Amino acid sequence: MQPFYFGSSKKQLFGIYHAPDVEPAKSTGVVLCHPLGHEYLRAHRAFRNLAVSLAGLGFHVLRFDYYGAGDSSGEAEDVTIGQCLTDLGTAIDELKDTAGVSSVSLIGVRFGATLAALAAARRRDVDRLVLWDPEQDGRGYIEQLATLQRNWLVDRLGGVPPSLGAGELIGFALTDTVRAELEAITLVPFPRVQAKAVFVMTSEARPSYDALLKEIESAHRSVTRIGVDEPCDWDRGDMVHQILLPHAMVRSITGVMSA
Repeated sequence: MQPFYFGSSKKQLFGIYHAPDVEPAKSTGVVLCHPLGHEYLRAHRAFRNLAVSLAGLGFHVLRFDYYGAGDSSGEAEDVTIGQCLTDLGTAIDELKDTAGVSSVSLIGVRFGATLAALAAARRRDVDRLVLWDPEQDGRGYIEQLATLQRNWLVDRLGGVPPSLGAGELIGFALTDTVRAELEAITLVPFPRVQAKAVFVMTSEARPSYDALLKEIESAHRSVTRIGVDEPCDWDRGDMVHQILLPHAMVRSITGVMSA
């Protein structure tokens, strides 16, 4: 496990490279696409465990923080969706250079999965696309988070403070720029990606997942949905600060990648 900074000197990104633990190493790498806001914190340990598991299969793995998030440079107010997509492209190129591989697979969770799908549509070097509980559109995602925030505040404070503003969601900045970007994003119609295979990994049944699967099926010749009976409790106010340890999901994704 090798932590390092990459990208431009003005917008340094923090990454952790997991070298293959077995020989021969795989000919493709894996870039993990974090979710946004508080879900980044919830999923951090799960992504570390997933990276270790994938390295144990022989993959070169990179997990990284978007500009303005985590340990990358910049402030929370600097985060934009456009910049996140740029950062993801930079991370893909960095892993290809570091590992000497010609293609990568992208694995994203929640809105990180949405970003992974959008990034894959821009490139021809994505081998597999794994979408874990993906969000179908940004407007619906904001509404989900707003509802979650109300439930969270009721759970913690017994009610919603009258002074609550619209500039943040669950302790993370939501600028006007990001709000507008999110409201403009949708995976309907699903972007045409060059990946050999698309996998939709779901931790619970949701109508939005069914609708998204149909969209992907209409745009891509190879898509597989795998349901894992291990709820991640994305919508529970009492779980906002709980670390996510989805062992069954990590095993399922590892299994998909080893097939």
